[in-house]
Amino acid sequence: MSYQRIVKPRVYVSNVNWLLGLGKMATTDITSSGLSMASGSSLIEMFDLRPSNVQTITASGVGTVHYIKMDTNISTDANQDANFLAIMGHNLDTVNAKFKIETDDSDSYASVQTPTMTNVVNAAISGGYAVPASDGWSLVTFTQATDNKSVRIVFDDVSSNYNADIKIGAISLGEHFTFPHSPDMQIQKSLTFEGVKRLESTGGSTYSNASYLASPQWTTSPFGIADNTVRKSGRLNVDMDFSYVADTEIFPEELYDPSKQSASNSVMTNLVQRTFGGHHPFLFQFDSATATSDDSFMWCRLNSDFQATQVAPLIWNFSINLRETW
Repeated sequence: MSYQRIVKPRVYVSNVNWLLGLGKMATTDITSSGLSMASGSSLIEMFDLRPSNVQTITASGVGTVHYIKMDTNISTDANQDANFLAIMGHNLDTVNAKFKIETDDSDSYASVQTPTMTNVVNAAISGGYAVPASDGWSLVTFTQATDNKSVRIVFDDVSSNYNADIKIGAISLGEHFTFPHSPDMQIQKSLTFEGVKRLESTGGSTYSNASYLASPQWTTSPFGIADNTVRKSGRLNVDMDFSYVADTEIFPEELYDPSKQSASNSVMTNLVQRTFGGHHPFLFQFDSATATSDDSFMWCRLNSDFQATQVAPLIWNFSINLRETW
């Protein structure tokens, strides 16, 4: 499906950045081993949710396995419910690299578990690894119900050594959430150009100045696979209304109970709380059943305060306003 048709959308929200924001995780809980960061690059900046802020791992010509490790500090299996990994702005095809996810309750990974991954975008599964067929970005989902306190990403060469240094713009590890049903028919989309300023001279001539026209490049163009030299300009905005939704799908059972917050599967918990109402960006999928690399997703933030209106006993309406971000 193309034309960015919104059917039953899904969001992919970073648990790592949510936990960092709450103080549950610290930046020291994100470590790496194997290869080294290139001069001027930073491991923690891979988790700033800015896919255009590409960081480099020195890898060219060697075959060392590389690990990026995240200790979530959440020891209750049901509450550490990460089920997707997105790597954006990468050059893993050029590098000849593959990756997989491993988990364990121990920081030493003494009894490591390897969840089964499912390819969503540009991550064909082979031999337990995701193997990107192109540079750009990759998305996998997985399920790991136990031994999941710590999560690490394992990078290895596909054959022989790496062909080049590894470049990564952003890593998002978290939980995806599918909306209860499709939005109402009155969806609004707009494409805005805030970077373009028009002036008129005293003689009536129009002059235009552009401070920016499009989002910055990732390793390729945003959401592009391989080399996309022509890319979208402007900023996409999407406004949606959802009607007649059960309160159990919108709110957690207990708003102030931490265990209920973590275990809840609701709009309030999985989207509003985990992005701090728009502080953190997230991946929006127009239709949860369709996942093309460059026409099914939007990197965005919530653009308004969340508000729901009760329209019948235990039944509510709510709106979501999204704004493309970079």
